[in-house]
Formats: sequence, structure tokens, C-alpha cells
Amino acid sequence: MSYDVSTTRVLVADDFPLVREALAAALNRHPQIEVVGMAGDGVEAVDLAMAHQPDVVVLDLKMPRMSGLVALTRLTTDLPRARVLLLTACEEPETVIDAVSAGAAGFVTKRTSGAELCDAVLRVARGEPVVSASLTAHLVQGLRRDAPDRRGATTGSLTASELNVLRLVADGRTDKQISQTLYISPRTVQSHLAQIRAKTGVRRRTQLARWATEHLVT
Repeated sequence: MSYDVSTTRVLVADDFPLVREALAAALNRHPQIEVVGMAGDGVEAVDLAMAHQPDVVVLDLKMPRMSGLVALTRLTTDLPRARVLLLTACEEPETVIDAVSAGAAGFVTKRTSGAELCDAVLRVARGEPVVSASLTAHLVQGLRRDAPDRRGATTGSLTASELNVLRLVADGRTDKQISQTLYISPRTVQSHLAQIRAKTGVRRRTQLARWATEHLVT
């Protein structure tokens, strides 16, 4: 059996410089991996990914300016050929479900060794999913429970106000930021979101952002 030995180009994104540099050093030690850039926040991660076109983005879930989940949604929409491997200290099942629903190719914890990280990067580059074994059962159950029913869901069923809210959700805004932008109360924002979820059949915020992109709302 033969394997593709071409170099896998990787972008590393983590807000702690020491962690970022350690990740890059561990990856660069592997002969099939080349780190092409390092980002310190979500916005920079998206910008550098667009500039360098990496095969894999190793992305910390918790980052300033733009969260890892929002950055993930942007990357999977604007750079679909890149695989995103999320790296985090958080192992809560709901977080993993959100991440994989948003398009993550893999999810590993910060307890992962350098060799395991390299293996995960190469696996997601080949199109293989990588998720911590301890979280697989939670992931399957959660995705089944939250699978949206999109039958008949169209943008035509949404009001102008709901569309405005949905656009801002897709842009990564919080409820407070949406209320300030649209000059409405946070309670009104939540009411609009409840209506949007009821009409689209989509529960999770990250899935709403993807639904908006798929239906050309943004």
C-alpha cells in the first residue's frame, strides 16, 4: 500500500504565545508537516488562512476577538478545502457537538502529545474524522437529538426583522451586540431567535450561522 508523502501545510492559532510556539515546534518536527503561519486570535486566524491557504488549521476553541466556533464557521464557509482541527482544554460534550456541527474535521484536547497532534493533523488532512474516543458516544447522541428538520424551511418564511437578526448571528455577534446594532432590547433579540429556530428547525447558534450562509442570508 502506498501513501501520499506530500507536505501538509498547517496554520496554528492559539492566543497564548508559548502554547502557540510549542504547537508549531511539535508540528514542524514531523517531516510531512510544515507550519506556514501562526495566529493569536480568531480574526487573525481567518485572515492568515485566507492568505496562506493551509491544508489544516489547528484552532484553539477559546480565543479573543473572534471565538474558535465563529472562526470555524467562517473557515468552513470561505475556505472549504481546509480542514479545521480544534484544540481545547474543554471536554464538555455540548462543546464538541457544537464544534462538529459547525464543520470541524477533528477535536483534540490540550492533553494530547506532540506525536498525537501530528497524527491527528495528518489524519484530518486525509479526510479522516478525529474525535476523542471518550466523547464519541456523547457526540453521536447529541447530533441525533439536535438534527434539524429543514424540510420546507426557506428565507421567505422569515420576517425582515428576523432576517436582520439572523445576518448578525451569522456574523458572530452576541445577543447584546445584536440589540445594540438594531436598537432593540436583548429580550426582543431572543424572541426573534426563538421564532427563527421554530421556522427553520435549527436549534444551535453555529448551525443557524451555517443555515444563513447556505440560504444566502448573509
